[in-house]
Amino acid sequence: MREIGSEYWDVPTTEKENGLFPTYVQWFISGRSGLKSIITELKGYHTVAMPSWCCDSMIKPFVDAGMEIHFYPVFWEYGLIQELSLDCDVLFLMDYFGYTSDEIALTEYKGVVIRDVTHSVFSKSYSDANYFFGSLRKWAGIWTGGYAWARDRHELLIECSDDYDYVCLREKAMLLKLKYLNGMENHNDSAVTDKLYLRIFDEAESALEKVEIAPAAERDVYLAKRIAVEDIKARRRNNAEILRAAFKDWLIFPELNSTDCPMFVPILVPDGRRDELKHFLITNDIYCPAHWPISGLHKLDSKEKNLYDSVLSLVCDQRYTEEDMARIVNTVDDFWREA
Repeated sequence: MREIGSEYWDVPTTEKENGLFPTYVQWFISGRSGLKSIITELKGYHTVAMPSWCCDSMIKPFVDAGMEIHFYPVFWEYGLIQELSLDCDVLFLMDYFGYTSDEIALTEYKGVVIRDVTHSVFSKSYSDANYFFGSLRKWAGIWTGGYAWARDRHELLIECSDDYDYVCLREKAMLLKLKYLNGMENHNDSAVTDKLYLRIFDEAESALEKVEIAPAAERDVYLAKRIAVEDIKARRRNNAEILRAAFKDWLIFPELNSTDCPMFVPILVPDGRRDELKHFLITNDIYCPAHWPISGLHKLDSKEKNLYDSVLSLVCDQRYTEEDMARIVNTVDDFWREA
């Protein structure tokens, strides 16, 4: 049975550069590293407004810099709602999973705007922030792939710090995963049959935690400029439409705009059974993430917490075919039949 989901192992590319990023973009070991570089410029700024629904890896760099976090509410109420707070020194913005959000009027806001474009990089270009940053690791088998730039095009800080063997670990884990997927388990390779690549991916993430503001691997800069944008968008949109049709009553985003490139198809699993469904899919070698774990850094009310407790992100990326999407649909149906 073929595994669906989990970490990437390859990067689809074309010979021609894609023009996806501005010429003055700078490349970092991770999106978080790019964000840390931006934060070094926020001297004299003390408060930041962040969405209540986000990964704690985006919150922690601000906390480490001594900034006070104010969460603005993000919740689902017949659509995803973001109630922005404009009373902080810094405003942090993001779209979710490649689905375009409504335009936000910021003409009255006098602070610094930072936009995380990780999820929207293939869907929409923005010009509404002072700083932009993101990561390509969420889209393809990039080892590093963080990027950032300032709207006024000035150069951001990049240090040549030790990557704590992070890049080597990522490369090794991807090669082992590819061996596993290619059936090398039949060759008595215990490193593959025991899914050693999972442990090495974890080791890589632990190594990345130690890294501050480090550059990307040159290999990844080359690949990022040639990543096959149109092929990725076409495959993801086609796969997403299959899942969206099957789970239309559970969709967080009822519409898929013509320019949207889905990272996942996020659904709200009913009856408080998200974790059960996620586990059932895992037993069938389908790995769909729950975004995101709640950390001690989050401050949530019950309405905001519902997203963390109910959302499951169905895999729809370019590695997979229509048959793979049908397998996801059928496995979810099996879960509810057995319930």
